[in-house]
Amino acid sequence: MLINPETNPFILGHEPVAADALLDGSAWVDLSKAEGVLMIVQHYRGGDEDLVLTVHEGTAATGTTAITTGAEFPIWVALDALNDPTLVKQANGLGFTINTGDYTGSQVVVFYVPAANLSAGYRYVQLGASGGHSSSIVSVLYQLVGTRFQQDQAL
Repeated sequence: MLINPETNPFILGHEPVAADALLDGSAWVDLSKAEGVLMIVQHYRGGDEDLVLTVHEGTAATGTTAITTGAEFPIWVALDALNDPTLVKQANGLGFTINTGDYTGSQVVVFYVPAANLSAGYRYVQLGASGGHSSSIVSVLYQLVGTRFQQDQAL
């Protein structure tokens, strides 16, 4: 098996919470030993207020520095995920807005953030969010891609 939880670990970014409470409270993930991370966001629309998703980067696991222009990353979206779970590739970007006026039901948004896209000296990323409705539910799961470990020097 090429993908398994040992070689591509999952990290809970944030448990399901009211969308307006997610804000910038997701966990940080360290990409120093990975090629990148899939950020998998699940959103259930309970009310009509857009949820804006971004990605923060940091030299430490703190702050709200957004990844900047020139570091665009791949994005996939399933806008009616319960009826059609097909993830559709979007234009590369720096985030995605779930327009709750246009979409009802459940949405899944996936970002792939390559470690190479981070600014020099930065190794941490975090899902950033703003907006969202108090009766909408959102959660995020991170999956590390291409994890690598330092070789044992004694060999």
